[in-house]
Amino acid sequence: FFYAPLWFIIATITVMMIMLTRLIRREERQVIEMQKHSRVLQRPDSEFEGDLRREQHVQMRIPTRQESMRLERSKQMFHQAVFYVGVFYVTWMFGTINRLVQLIGGQNNVALMILHSTFTPMQGFLNFLVYRHGPCVA
Repeated sequence: FFYAPLWFIIATITVMMIMLTRLIRREERQVIEMQKHSRVLQRPDSEFEGDLRREQHVQMRIPTRQESMRLERSKQMFHQAVFYVGVFYVTWMFGTINRLVQLIGGQNNVALMILHSTFTPMQGFLNFLVYRHGPCVA
């Protein structure tokens, strides 16, 4: 009974992290696009030979250092979110498999019991590692 709600919560966290990272990525792209257009519109028209040249300039522009840093930080945050969710999967996978084997087969598997007993209590420590070594260090 304990593992069904647990895996429901883990799946919910996974979906929420995916939605959050997609939202952040979309918002950052919109900000970069708005910055591109504002920089181009601030230039005098004499620098461009019509709208076609202006549009080509907007599309071919290399991202600024600030934009590159923002995108790199976004990637780091995405990786931290993946590691955070991965900790849930690693810590509870062996316990779930162990309990399913006990339920179905009626026997204890020593290797699964050792993995279950080792990884489940390590969740806090693994979360510490994720938060301590990620980009969002407090």
